[in-house]
Amino acid sequence: MSASAIATLKPPVGPRDHIQGPPDAPVQLVEFGDYECPYCGEAYPVVKAIQERLGDQMCFVFRNFPLYSIHPDAGIAAQAAEAAGLQGKYWQMHDLLYTDQATWTTAASSSVVAQYFNGYASSLGLNVAKFDQDINSTQVLTKIQTDVNSGNAAQVNHTPTFFINLTQIPNPTSYADFQSVIEAAIASSTAQ
Repeated sequence: MSASAIATLKPPVGPRDHIQGPPDAPVQLVEFGDYECPYCGEAYPVVKAIQERLGDQMCFVFRNFPLYSIHPDAGIAAQAAEAAGLQGKYWQMHDLLYTDQATWTTAASSSVVAQYFNGYASSLGLNVAKFDQDINSTQVLTKIQTDVNSGNAAQVNHTPTFFINLTQIPNPTSYADFQSVIEAAIASSTAQ
């Protein structure tokens, strides 16, 4: 697999992003994802395994890129993650949305929040009334639109789309492919 550049991340990772790992790690992995996308669901455990293996050598960032036209619940799922984030539980909701993706994506769009997301919020110890208020707030909607705008600026047109150290990579087809691209990024960062 070639790690040749497709596009450059705009804007770079900053304080508005949700970050796991040290921001100054040798590898910065940014995913533009859609919570309803089955390919993002398949990538989720691979990314988690890479995070576990690399530990402090990698910083992971997730930016929302809901594909509204083909995934009717992608937007509200992103809103659920961001609303949970306002109570300090962004990554926990992020993980639940992916680990339980096969369940909530079968619900009718009109009931997915009441049927699933409120239960997730409760299981995470969130104030569910505040979560329900925040899920449609201007702050949450603006954050998602900012992520989408950054994806558009970086020429993202599918999910998942990954950037390593600000450069878009072709989607890895396996853990081994992902690992080789990341190891090359680590080698490159330590050679400088």
